[in-house]
Amino acid sequence: MAAAFGQQKERFSLVLQVQPELTLHKNDYAFRWKEKKTLATLNMGINAAVQYNLTPRTSIDVGLGFISRRLNTTVFIDQSLLPPPYYDSTKILHTAKGVAFRTLQIPVGLSYSVVKTKRTNIFLRGAYVPNFLFNTKYEANNCPAFNKNTWQGQSLNLGFGFDYSLTEKIKLTSCLVYSFENTVARDKYTISQDERGIALTHRYLQLSAGGKIKL
Repeated sequence: MAAAFGQQKERFSLVLQVQPELTLHKNDYAFRWKEKKTLATLNMGINAAVQYNLTPRTSIDVGLGFISRRLNTTVFIDQSLLPPPYYDSTKILHTAKGVAFRTLQIPVGLSYSVVKTKRTNIFLRGAYVPNFLFNTKYEANNCPAFNKNTWQGQSLNLGFGFDYSLTEKIKLTSCLVYSFENTVARDKYTISQDERGIALTHRYLQLSAGGKIKL
């Protein structure tokens, strides 16, 4: 009975990672008919997760992460929609040269080992990630970060990773994923030439690197 409990306990691991990311976005959301190009900004996040091994090759994990995503982009801010004391009906339009989202991520992942040896493990990974937006900062007219506290959208990620065992209990781990689907809710403070409430859509290429500790 004790041995069975010990084997079950060893299926759990704690994962701690830093997450440098290239966030891919348009250079302009304000002028609807202007030619667009894709820009990439480098952002940094952190993540903590608990992993459970279903089989010797398959595992699931659930985590919490935080990232501040900055987009170097142009968008109009409607100051008549901002909360007090930043509301001003006489200064309707301001142009923001950048926007930063401070976001809580809740990744739920599934991994499958394709190559596994005594020390190394190469795996494929997919993840579903709900994104909760804490606040948004617009680089316009000395605006502060405005609290949002709402669900921003969800991401579907695919990628691959690599584990290397340092000891029986500790591993180095890294994973590179791309968000092939990333929904973004409309922002009620932003407008374009002919639309109110713009969705500042973006995708990302994210590297996770850190350690894994068997519990």
